[in-house]
Amino acid sequence: FLIISLFISLINMAEAKKDTAASPAKLALLVLAWYAGNTLYNIYNKKTTNMIHAHWFVATAQLVVGIVWSIVMWTTGIRKAPKLNASDIAACIPIGLFAALAHAGSVLASAVGAVSFAQIVKACEPVFAAVVGLLIPPMDVKPVLAYMMLVPIVGGVGLACIKEGKGVDINVQAFLYASMANAAAALKGKLGSS
Repeated sequence: FLIISLFISLINMAEAKKDTAASPAKLALLVLAWYAGNTLYNIYNKKTTNMIHAHWFVATAQLVVGIVWSIVMWTTGIRKAPKLNASDIAACIPIGLFAALAHAGSVLASAVGAVSFAQIVKACEPVFAAVVGLLIPPMDVKPVLAYMMLVPIVGGVGLACIKEGKGVDINVQAFLYASMANAAAALKGKLGSS
């Protein structure tokens, strides 16, 4: 994943120098690369957490590697380092904490349950974002159609939880961790937008 990140950064640097517009082929390639990387990442997480049974350690180690990788990218100049003052850093701390909690919830949900189930529950993140948008000031009211689009999401998640011959089959612990990830991601989004 680090190699893919480096490769994409180098492509972006080269294109920035050329000052060309992004092509649909490049976009399709990047989406495909993201999907493949995400699939491999989830399989890797599941195997790792099953092998060492240290779910929080795995989630934390991934965040530490990401921090170190960002520092390397900034110090080498491959990625432009952000210019932050003290108030910017203070504003980013709660957003970063919610991002870390969302990441941990995702890793833990996949660790204690099926990866597919964790991904299904995480598909409800727009529902959490809508609720957070309504409950935390400043209130973010969307058009009625936006809320109506949440119905198929919830229905699809519910339908995906039904197993033939067993009825609804939910791993409660995985559901709670995935919901924690959704809530943290929604709060991160809310703080990031204000």
